[in-house]
Amino acid sequence: MTDNVYTSDVTVDSASPTQLAESIRLREERIADNIDELVGRVHPKVLATRAADKAKSTVIDEESGSVKPEAIALGVSAVLGVAALIVGVSGRSKRG
Repeated sequence: MTDNVYTSDVTVDSASPTQLAESIRLREERIADNIDELVGRVHPKVLATRAADKAKSTVIDEESGSVKPEAIALGVSAVLGVAALIVGVSGRSKRG
């Protein structure tokens, strides 16, 4: 039988070898749990899902489920900008 002892609960001077061993084991478990949680947070699938959710919330209004007007305006502006660039480049190549 082991005593459940955390390092902060006992001092090295007053703890038995069994208590110290149990304290070390419990600390190792906590560290392993923390590492597992951190690995889960930086897993590529988790990061991709988080990025997709953030992008979705930028474009879609959560309350109505429709596309935000500012996202539509940005998309239209980008399309018009690319179209103007293509027309400008093709106009130069015909003159030259």
